[in-house]
Amino acid sequence: MAYENHDDVIALDAGTGFVKCVSSHVRASFPSIYGTRRLTRWEDPKEGTVEAVGYEAVRMSIYPDAVLVRAVLEGRIAEEKAFGAIIKEATRQLGCKRDLGSILVMMGLPYGAATQKQTLEKLVQRTLKPARILVIPQSIGTLLAEDAKTGLVMSIGQGTTELVLFEDLKYIEGISIPQACDYLYDGLDYLEHEKKATEKRRLNLATILANELAVFKTRLLREYDLYLSGGGVLVPGFCEALRKKIPCFKVAKDPAYSNAQGLYKLGTMIPSSTQGRQERSHVP
Repeated sequence: MAYENHDDVIALDAGTGFVKCVSSHVRASFPSIYGTRRLTRWEDPKEGTVEAVGYEAVRMSIYPDAVLVRAVLEGRIAEEKAFGAIIKEATRQLGCKRDLGSILVMMGLPYGAATQKQTLEKLVQRTLKPARILVIPQSIGTLLAEDAKTGLVMSIGQGTTELVLFEDLKYIEGISIPQACDYLYDGLDYLEHEKKATEKRRLNLATILANELAVFKTRLLREYDLYLSGGGVLVPGFCEALRKKIPCFKVAKDPAYSNAQGLYKLGTMIPSSTQGRQERSHVP
C-alpha cells in the first residue's frame, strides 16, 4: 500500500545554489548557505556564537567577521554541520513537527555522486530521525513532474548539470557535467537577481552543454525527448543561447522545483508497509 497520507512524505532537493523543499501543502526555497559569527559584548556579555541559514546567513555577510560556507558543492555535501543545518531549516519551512518519526524523506543526488549515497542517508537519519530516507538520482524528478517515464533529462543546477537517460523510470545512462550556473556567475552573485550573466558566458556554457549532449547521444540506440530543468533554465537569455545549439527540447513547467516535485510524487507511490528497503516496483 502506498503512502495514502501524503502529509507523511517530504522531498528535499539540496542543491549547490538553493534548497528546494516540497510537502503536500507547502513548498519553499532558500540559499544553501550556512553562516556563523561571534557576537560582540554589546550584543551578548558572553560573546557567544550565532549561526544562520539561507537568507538570514546572506544578511549576516554585512559583518566583517561572518563566515559563510556553502553546504553543498557540485551536488555533494561540503560540510556536514552546514548540511545538517540546511535540512533542518527545510523541514522547519515545510512546517514539519519536531518528531519526524512517521515521515518518508525523499532526496536526490547528482548522478555522479553515487558514492555519497550512504553518507547522505546516514547524515539525514542522524539529523532528522525520519521513519525512512530514500536517496536517488535527482533528475528523475523532472520526468515525474512532467508526467513522463522515458526521456533524456538535462537538469542545469548551480554546481552541476545532470544529463541522464531514463527508460520507464529505469536509469540507463548518465553523467554529471561540472559546468553549470556557477560558470555564469562569480561567487554568490547568483543571489543578486539584478546581476545578469554576460552574453559570452551564456554562449560558452550553451556550447559546452551542447557538445556534452552530442557526445552522450552517440552512445544511445535511438532518439529521445529531451527535457530541460533546473535554475539555469530561468537565467535570462540562457534558453535562447541554448536553442542556437540544441534546437529541440522541452522546458519543464516549473524548472526550479521540478526535481523536488517529482521526488515528492515518487514518494507518494512508495509502499508504506515495507520498512528499511527500497521497493523495486517503483524505484528504478
